[in-house]
Order: sequence, then structure tokens, then C-alpha cells
Amino acid sequence: MLIRARRHHSLVIGSVMLAMVILMALLSPLIAPYDPALQDLENRFSPPFWSEGGSTEHILGTDNLGRDILSRIMWGSQTSLIIGLLTVVMSGVIGSALGIAAGYFGGRLDMIVTFLVTVRLSLPVVLVALVVVAVLGNSLSLMIAAIGLLLWDRFAIVSRSVTRQLATREYIIAARCFGSSSARVLIRELLPNLYGPLLVVASLEMANAVLLEASLSFLGLGVQPPQVSWGLMVAEAKSQLLFRPWVLAIPSVALIWLVLSINLVGDALRDITTPEGRA
Repeated sequence: MLIRARRHHSLVIGSVMLAMVILMALLSPLIAPYDPALQDLENRFSPPFWSEGGSTEHILGTDNLGRDILSRIMWGSQTSLIIGLLTVVMSGVIGSALGIAAGYFGGRLDMIVTFLVTVRLSLPVVLVALVVVAVLGNSLSLMIAAIGLLLWDRFAIVSRSVTRQLATREYIIAARCFGSSSARVLIRELLPNLYGPLLVVASLEMANAVLLEASLSFLGLGVQPPQVSWGLMVAEAKSQLLFRPWVLAIPSVALIWLVLSINLVGDALRDITTPEGRA
């Protein structure tokens, strides 16, 4: 599999792009040139260094409050990655547990989980997230909980489908015949075979979580100042689209970069882990 991974161009490119964002997020307290919340009203809308009037003092320019855009981009990467990772962990645990239990035990439990998935799919994610955040508040922890509780359905569907296929395999039947408990069969035999499909789902859902957070922040119901978010930066700069487009373009490019890198990695993992990709 490592040989196939090295030969997969999308995986290599996506991994490099994602590693750059992760490295920037980890090192932002050390390499960010300014405090992301530091305001300098005398230098409002300073253009980036490649534009006329720009300087290397603020490489990517400043925003409407004179805050350094490069520093805010670096610190904003932390918010996006934290929300993406934590929501995927929460939704992955919930959805995988429900899907594995439904696929392995079947019966009424399978009917209940299928009903819950159907109910979840009938709810528009963005609208429900907007209502929850607007009613209960817009703290970072609440946003992570709200998004995590809305993105578990794909994990449940995939884990249920794969578990139903694996439950009839010879090694599973043999483990049961030798007297292994259901917990041992699930942990020792089933879970190792679910890592590949669930990892692909996790990569796709992480991109969805990042976009959902950016959407909520853009609407003013997400991350609030003095915290930094790329979606919040886009919202603050939307009025400058026709006058200073770079204020809006820079955080938008950063958001596209992160989502594209996650999608490239997810698509590559899907190609590598499927039988067609292994051929």
C-alpha cells in the first residue's frame, strides 16, 4: 500500500498542501509577525507587498482595523483544523458505533439506527446548525458539538454496510465458533477492516466541517472576535470586494487551499483502499 500511495499524485500533492497548513497552525505562535488582534488604525487597508503602495512590513497587507492579514491567516488555520478534527472525532465515534452495532446485531437495533439515519438525512445541516448556534450561543465548544452531532450519518451508513459484509466472512464465523464474545469479535476482527473506509469518510467530513464553520462565521453566528476564523475574515471583508479585493481574496484562497487538500487526500485514500485501486 505504501508503494501505491507514493505513486498516487493526488495523495502526494494533497498531503504536502495539508502538511503546510498543519505546520503553519502549529508554528503560528512562533512565526506570526504580529498579534492577530493588534489594531493599527493608521495602517488600515495597507495593500500587500506586490501591490502599489505595499511594503514588506505587512506582507499580505492589513484589514479594516489595521490588523496584519498574514498573522490572522496563520492563527485562523488553528481554528479551522481544531474544529475539523474534533468534529470528525465526535461524529466518527457516534456514527461508527451506531453503524457497527446495526450491521453486526441486525434486527430491531438495525431498524432503529436506520430510522435515526433517515431522520438525520431529512434535516438540512446548515439550517439546523444556524438554529442551534443562534438559540444556545456561538461559543467554539458549542459549535464543535453542534457540527459533530450533525455529521455522523455517513459514518453510520458506511460502517453498517461494511460490517454487514464482513459479518458473514469465514474468520468472523470461526471466531464465533471458538467462543469469542461479541465485543472481542468487534474489536479484534471487525474494527481493523473498517479503518480504511472510515478514514476516507473522515477526510470528506472534515472538509465539510471546515466549510460549515466558515459558513456560520460568515453569517456572524460562528467564531467571534477576538478569536480568528477564515470565515469571519471573509465576512468582515465582503464590503471591500469592489474596492480592495485582496482583503477578501486572501482568506478565501486559504480556505480553498485547506478544503482542496483534504479532498485530494480523501479521494486518493478512496482510490487506494478500494479493490479497483489495489488492482
